[in-house]
Amino acid sequence: MKITFEDGNTLTFTSEGGEVVENTADVINVTYWLWAFASPRVYNRFSRVPPREHVLRLLDIYIAYVKKGARVAAPQFRPVHYERRLALAIRLRELFERWTGPDLAEEMMTISRALIEHEGIKAPACGWDAHEDPEADGIKFEDSLLWPEGVPAILKGQWPPKQPSR
Repeated sequence: MKITFEDGNTLTFTSEGGEVVENTADVINVTYWLWAFASPRVYNRFSRVPPREHVLRLLDIYIAYVKKGARVAAPQFRPVHYERRLALAIRLRELFERWTGPDLAEEMMTISRALIEHEGIKAPACGWDAHEDPEADGIKFEDSLLWPEGVPAILKGQWPPKQPSR
């Protein structure tokens, strides 16, 4: 998936070596999924279980992104141990290969939390176990994730939010 803006520019990231990283929207979506897997209160409120094949596809994209040394955002803290991502992502993929759902093993939650940290993203201030569904503008977190059919909030016409008339 590529995001193209009205001016024709696309959303891309580059690796440390300057190589363009494709599938950036999917990489961002993997990060959102990791957040859900890291937050038991969020994940356990989902009305459905993500298909294993979908999660594996996203993890494959994430692993390719990590192998390029890419980063999705400026770090929120330092130091960030980017070098730890690959082994963790591969292990998470192995766990999802055997996953039958709906419950997540503790190791899956722990690795998801570590991957978010190793992307330079801070954990929620309340802690992962206390973190609630971060509903925004009436959109449930579940509906803001990329599912096989797309992002439900977009498909339902909830995104982008309506701008007030001037």
